[in-house]
Amino acid sequence: MLPAAFEIENPRLNEDRNMTWIKNASTPENFDIRDDRINFYISADSTEKTFYCLVRVVSRGKFILGLVSADAMYNGDYRSYGGGGYLVVE
Repeated sequence: MLPAAFEIENPRLNEDRNMTWIKNASTPENFDIRDDRINFYISADSTEKTFYCLVRVVSRGKFILGLVSADAMYNGDYRSYGGGGYLVVE
């Protein structure tokens, strides 16, 4: 989940932007954008995958940044959780 300070930029509505810092971006099989989160749907295998999303800052403050999580749909033994912390928008 994203902190209240952010809104997700829907890539289906905007043109691609030239972001040279993006490296080795993976393409999800599907994705679902909600107000406070984006869900990527992929087939899990042994290759490392990297996903990016573009967000817009809409307010200032100190926010709690939640964990990024990944869960296998049919096998609860496959999961990953990481990140989290605090974020200050000035």
